[in-house]
Amino acid sequence: MVSEQPTAAQPTVARSSQPAPVGVRGCRIEPCAVLASAAVAGTSVELLADAGARSGRLRIGGPSSGTVIETTVTDLGVTLTRSSLTCLARALSACLVLGEYQGGTAGQVVVGRSGHWSSLAKPFVSDAGYLALAEVTGRLSGPEVVAVQHECDRTADSGCADAPVFAQVFATTGVEVQCTRRYPSLEAMPGYPSVTLADPDLSPC
Repeated sequence: MVSEQPTAAQPTVARSSQPAPVGVRGCRIEPCAVLASAAVAGTSVELLADAGARSGRLRIGGPSSGTVIETTVTDLGVTLTRSSLTCLARALSACLVLGEYQGGTAGQVVVGRSGHWSSLAKPFVSDAGYLALAEVTGRLSGPEVVAVQHECDRTADSGCADAPVFAQVFATTGVEVQCTRRYPSLEAMPGYPSVTLADPDLSPC
């Protein structure tokens, strides 16, 4: 069903650094400010970014916290925006830091349980421009990652913009769970613009 899928996250985990507490001015490139924030089961998660939004970090637990995770998705050339942070609270909570990447979307997933947070080492990529956290199967302790891809030969000169699409569903460990059937376009997927999938929509990729 799937040919030449783009590289997605693998289940290799990079642990978060634990530096001394940082304030708002806490990016690798100064000046630094809070670009977006979310509350995850009562815990504050803030996305800090430099003035050009080309580097950043997640600060978990507020301004006095020492739990800081560097954004790695910016190393791909992703520019952070006020819409770059989404989080879902579950037994295993997750946050997604994402942005535009090579005509699609790339994102970094950070997971947390009982106050301990870590980041997947490799990014998730959607060449169709849709990447989101969602609860799809109901079988996992945390949310899943939905990555919509074009089904086409990505080496063809004509490109893939008009090709059918399908969704890959990943666990937050980076392991591929299953895929959906093909749809004529991203806009034709159920629930668009917030794609809504359930376990019966999935089959082996």
